[in-house]
Amino acid sequence: MSSKLISRAILPLRTPTLLSRSAVGLRCNSTSVAAKAAATPAAPGSTLAASDFLLPLTRDANKTAQEETSEWIEAIQELRKEFTKDGTQAFLPNKAFGPDEFTEANLVQQAVSYELEEGKFQPTPEQSLKKAQLNGVKIPAATDPTIKYLTNVIMRHGRKARAQRIMSEALYLVQLKKRTDPVQLLKDTLEKMAPILRLRRYTDGGARAEMIPVPLNERQRLRHAWTWIVEASDKRQSKSFSVRLAEEIIVAANGSGPGYEKKESVHKAGVAARSFIKKL
Repeated sequence: MSSKLISRAILPLRTPTLLSRSAVGLRCNSTSVAAKAAATPAAPGSTLAASDFLLPLTRDANKTAQEETSEWIEAIQELRKEFTKDGTQAFLPNKAFGPDEFTEANLVQQAVSYELEEGKFQPTPEQSLKKAQLNGVKIPAATDPTIKYLTNVIMRHGRKARAQRIMSEALYLVQLKKRTDPVQLLKDTLEKMAPILRLRRYTDGGARAEMIPVPLNERQRLRHAWTWIVEASDKRQSKSFSVRLAEEIIVAANGSGPGYEKKESVHKAGVAARSFIKKL
């Protein structure tokens, strides 16, 4: 029964492609078909068509669709049992078709082992030279902490994937324009633009309030400079945020932009209010 059902499944799929004798016998999984394949003479290197091993397509008009479906399910279960040791284990093709001495068929590993054991694989001089050059090179981190922090700053409403896409596009445009590492270029630009202090409002309870300079840590300095770049990019004409951001990063890398003016004004105000530091 299983051979007829399997032949029904394969018969509509006839193609001009020729299959090997062993492959057809394995796919049909029929004793009669396998015996026919073994008895059929074939010249060395020749192949046989799948139609040579298929049984005639017959249909029982007295059976309903439900009965044919049940027969199909039973035939599939029989095939699964044939490829398992005791009929209870799950059907896994990589184990069912593996060699007897292996518990699992790993074709890639077997091919690599065969090449190494036989000594067929020999690296070319160019490959050996490339390997020697990369011996002392460290694998870079998947994400840069600074870029990750800047991406979180421009993220809105928790849409981190969108913020990452904007940052990647902006850095790519910077690399195309400047022809240098955009990550290092952005770090150097932020370091030049970042202020070293901010002004904090201080009052002793009276009507008068004073602005007192307060030093910033490294993370605060980075955020101030990045915020100034993002605010300046919003005033540009492009509809794409990544394009506006890339243009502003390039301008800031060239030493101009409103961020440097804000930094200078904050430092001047801090120097003017340095006498109020003792009130803190």
